[in-house]
Parts: sequence; C-alpha cells; structure tokens
Amino acid sequence: MSVFIAALLVQYVISVKAGLVNHVQGTANVKVLESVRAGHSVKTGPDGYVEILLRPGSFLRLGEDSEASLDDTDLSTVKVTIVRGPAIVEAGEISKERPITITTGNLTTKIIESGIYRFEKGVATVLAGKLQTADAKLSYEKGWQIFFQDNYRARKTGKMQETSLDVYSQTRSGAIASANFSMVTTLNGSPSYNSFDVWLFSPNLGFYTYIPGSNYRSPYGYRYYGVGNRDNRVYGNNGGTDSASNGTNTNSTAAGNSNNSGGGAAPAPAPIVSTPSGEQSSPATYVDSKNSSVGATVR
Repeated sequence: MSVFIAALLVQYVISVKAGLVNHVQGTANVKVLESVRAGHSVKTGPDGYVEILLRPGSFLRLGEDSEASLDDTDLSTVKVTIVRGPAIVEAGEISKERPITITTGNLTTKIIESGIYRFEKGVATVLAGKLQTADAKLSYEKGWQIFFQDNYRARKTGKMQETSLDVYSQTRSGAIASANFSMVTTLNGSPSYNSFDVWLFSPNLGFYTYIPGSNYRSPYGYRYYGVGNRDNRVYGNNGGTDSASNGTNTNSTAAGNSNNSGGGAAPAPAPIVSTPSGEQSSPATYVDSKNSSVGATVR
C-alpha cells in the first residue's frame, strides 16, 4: 500500500517557487494556498498574520499591519523585501551557498544558517542562527541587531520583549511539526521521500507540513522526522512535540493539534490553488533537493 501511495504522490511533484501562502489569520490581501508571484506584495491588516513558504523548512511570517514583497521566488535565490511592519523568518536547513536574502529599509542581509530572524524598520535581529551582510564581509550570531547608517552597524540586543508575532510564529511552527509527525506515519516505507526536503499537504489540517530528508530539529526546538525515522518516545500522549532548550520560550499549545491531523490516512491529492493572476496549479508536494551543506563560518 505504501508503494502505491508513493507512486500516487509522485504524480503531483512539480517544479515550484517560493511564495505559497500556508496560513492566514485575520485580515490580509491573500488567501490560504494562494501562490504569490515575484514582484507581488503581501499585506496584512491591523489584526492580520500571514505565513508564506520560502523553501522546505523555511517560513516568512508577517505580523499586523505589515507588507512584504517577494522579489525572487526561485528556491535557490529567494529574496524578500519587508516594506513595512514586523516580519519573522524561521529558516530551516540552509547553507551559505544558498542564502535567503532579506531587505528591510536600507539594510540588506543574507540568512546563512538555521535560525529565527526578526526584521522591521531597517533593523534585523538575530534571535537564533547567523546573519551575514550583503557584501558577505560581516556575520552576526544570536543576540545582535544589525542596521545600516553610512555603514553596517550592530548592537547587542539584551533581553527581547516577546511580541504577538513571536507568539504567532512559534505557534505555527509547533502546529507544522505536529502535522509532520502525523504525515510521516502515512509515508513509512515510501522511498520517494528519503532523499529530499519536501513540503507535503495535510488535507485534514489544510496546510503544508515539512518532511525533511532526514530527522531535523527546528530553530524553535521542534522535531521533524524524515520518512521511516519517526521516534514515538519524544512525543507526549497527545502527539505534541518536545522542545529543546535554545533560548526561545516554547508555547505549550503550539504542537497540540495532532488529534485533528488524521494520522494513518492516505494523503489526498493536492487542492487546486490560485495565483494572484488567476492561474491554477496543484502543488501536492513542494520539493527541494538536498544537495548543499549546512552551516557557515564566521568571517
């Protein structure tokens, strides 16, 4: 049966770009499963939050009254401009050779390591991970804020006050990790997913979860499992993930949604999704080949 399911899902593997809207809360100019094209903006209202898939394992999350433009949606050269308001990027397995480039105000930086990064009003804050200046001459780790004033400048952050966007981002990360646990159950024994990092649609939850090529712990401390690598011992009775102590508070309810995830059922074909121009596509499996090393060295 697992071989049949894998064969069915392979039919839906497509060449994809960054920009799929994975979650919307409150008011926004986009809808869930809408694919945002390069050059288009995503906007939220005073009560709005949006989650956008960048690469498998990496997310852009916008807070209230925010706007971001996807400048380059190619998976190997993702570029985003934060036009206004706060934004957080949760970056999964990533490398210096394939960074995610973020611009806010007159500051442009490159995310070169798994981590959590906040951007607003020309300032980039490293909550976890490592950020590099656009000229690749300077790198900053957790606890630093970077801005540009005639030159690149940085300051230590000290204790950071938690915002509503921080809570939203961590809650979403937990929910996606919980969905991962449910989905890998349906794919055990399917060799099609053993060598790739992929997004896979959860029909019962209505959003995409991350299926890594091998086991992975997110910057928030949640565990993601590759096909055939699930370990029940790290999960509680309700299916919630455990978390690592990494300096980021973990929302206890973030990963507690697995009871609604339908674990054990065969994955359904992808829904039809629309782009801002009205075109339609069916991204059942959002794939990125895992062929670059992780990590970078401070220069």
